[in-house]
Amino acid sequence: MDEKLNAAIEVLLERLHEKEREVIEAKKMINSLRQMSGESPLFTDADLQQSNNSSRRDLYYGKPLSTACREYLEFRKQACDANEILDALEDGGFDFEALGWKEKDWLRSLSISLAKNSGIFHRLPNGTFGLLAWYSEIKKPKAIPKNNQEQIAEEEKKKDGDK
Repeated sequence: MDEKLNAAIEVLLERLHEKEREVIEAKKMINSLRQMSGESPLFTDADLQQSNNSSRRDLYYGKPLSTACREYLEFRKQACDANEILDALEDGGFDFEALGWKEKDWLRSLSISLAKNSGIFHRLPNGTFGLLAWYSEIKKPKAIPKNNQEQIAEEEKKKDGDK
């Protein structure tokens, strides 16, 4: 297919997914309001399921792990738990075996990788992962310059020696 057509299709798919997210959020709000008033939810879990960004089965194939995770979070525009991210990457053809990960460890390894890559991802207190760029108000840990680290260590030794 023509590259221009493919690009147009991708743009339209993104718009479709955005509208789908809006509909699901509205349904969730309706359910919440009904529950607050003592009524049963109007929409079922099936109504609240969002189709995956991975309408293309090769969306994440051949991409680095951090790129694939970042793209998925950007698509969702919200923090997600590691299970959701793993499912989306699998559906999008990400090759975990190329990383040398054992299948039973994929979730654990993904969580560790996201947590360690704190320059891009941020783990929220509720256990979900978002993009660090979304949270401008959080304090980033300050790196102590190496020469200051040595000075701090010497001062701590002196304090310990005075005791």
